Amino acid sequence: MGYRWFNIIGFLMLLAALFLNEVVYLNVWYNLNFAVIVPAILYLGVALWLSLWGGPRRQNA
Repeated sequence: MGYRWFNIIGFLMLLAALFLNEVVYLNVWYNLNFAVIVPAILYLGVALWLSLWGGPRRQNA
């Protein structure tokens, strides 16, 4: 099974999350802004799902 476009998008989102992690950490640590955690977890969930998703099932006729 090869990579598809959404897998590449997911991998790029995970790569961007490495840098966004510091922003989220500093925002929560210094500003006590816990509302940032929920979108960050959703972002990581979508990125992981896109990077691992195999695509729609094909019907064999």
